[in-house]
Amino acid sequence: MEEEASKTLHINEFETMFRRNHQFLCAVAMQYVHDQFTAEDMVQDFFIDFWQRRNTIQLTTSFEAYARRAVKYKCIDFLRKSAVTEKRNLMLAVLEKEQEDADELENNEIRHQRYTKIVELIQKLPESRQNIFIMHAVDKMSYAEIAKKQNISINTVKTQLSRAYSALRNHLILICISFIHYQSIFKFILEKK
Repeated sequence: MEEEASKTLHINEFETMFRRNHQFLCAVAMQYVHDQFTAEDMVQDFFIDFWQRRNTIQLTTSFEAYARRAVKYKCIDFLRKSAVTEKRNLMLAVLEKEQEDADELENNEIRHQRYTKIVELIQKLPESRQNIFIMHAVDKMSYAEIAKKQNISINTVKTQLSRAYSALRNHLILICISFIHYQSIFKFILEKK
């Protein structure tokens, strides 16, 4: 009867086969995918495929044996595709982490270079201006505190700080300009290759 049923299967017969075998096939799928929802999806996919190909399927065994084998292969195919996707996602995560680490290392290196350059520029300031700048920028002292400690007027502190910041700003602008110039030369060389 089941062999004939696949040739001229009607909706009522199909529903009966579904109800009779659904739970059993879900148990088969669970042995492979270990997830109830995925197992139910595999069984549902099997029944959809079976219904769509009902007129071309030639059963040589019982429907239960055919369905068990078909669900098993659907699960194996699903696991294979999931493993490839999982492996690809893992590789992408590793690559992203490596890129983040490289970016962080590069950023740390750039910050260190900037810090070193700023320290060099501060050291080039005249000694009294350098001391006033450090007391203000590093030690967070007020103009009045610096003036009192250095035994100078507040206006002198302001003037010295203004000149210190101006010198640093001008040097940093020159560094930026030379960096941009260097990048354009490097880009030009790469374009020629």
